[in-house]
Amino acid sequence: MRKIIALAICLGFILSVSAAYAAPVGNIATPSILKKGLVMKDGQSNWGVIAGPEVDLNWDRNLKNQKDDTEYYFYGGKIGLLLMDRFIPYSILGAAKGKKQTFQVNSRKVQWETDYDFVWGAGGTLMIYGTEPGQIGEGILNVGLDGRYRQSHLSIDAVVLDGDAHKSGDASLTSSKFELEEWQIALEVAYQYKQIVPYVGVKYGDATGEAVATIDGAKFKNDFENEDNVGIFVGGDIIINDSITANIEGRFIDETALSLAGTVRF
Repeated sequence: MRKIIALAICLGFILSVSAAYAAPVGNIATPSILKKGLVMKDGQSNWGVIAGPEVDLNWDRNLKNQKDDTEYYFYGGKIGLLLMDRFIPYSILGAAKGKKQTFQVNSRKVQWETDYDFVWGAGGTLMIYGTEPGQIGEGILNVGLDGRYRQSHLSIDAVVLDGDAHKSGDASLTSSKFELEEWQIALEVAYQYKQIVPYVGVKYGDATGEAVATIDGAKFKNDFENEDNVGIFVGGDIIINDSITANIEGRFIDETALSLAGTVRF
């Protein structure tokens, strides 16, 4: 119990120092379903290094003052440390692009289009409860938490004001920026049955940041704020072997998004 409390404090610390568009949650059963490492093959070890690719396709992030669906695409990966087969603190690195970021500003319709730019984040997965095999049906039930932060400070490709495009470098667009950060925490239930691990959960998150443009001397600024703070997600892992899993996940209500990921324990 003391170890679980200590891990919960570590997860809370990660969230508090970190304060993006809402990010994937992932499978909280990962600490228990990856039994061995590709390099460290000892199945008795309760620690290891995990890493894998992550793709996040967000077709609509529900933000206040939003005029159309706002799109966000992230391509990158995650690397973390598995501790005691229960806790994974991890970091996120990659590149992202924002499209159709359209908002109502001062009775004008302003759309920010960004280039791909560097994105980073941090988080932690904590498994807080797990049953023994066969206790509930033929599989294993796991309950856990995931907290994550991802920051996007993206360079501007163009700003469209009421249908007129002003490209980066144009004399009319004298300044612009796009900075969006978000944290989220999720409660999740997963059930492992043989090689399949479906899961479902609920998450709470919030956004901060701003999009700014100065066009022909007029300044337009939109402060990012969630329309909905609560969302749901559903997904599943396929266990390829004791060291590798593949994941797919959908997220709804506060956003409409799909993520694809893989995890390897080394």
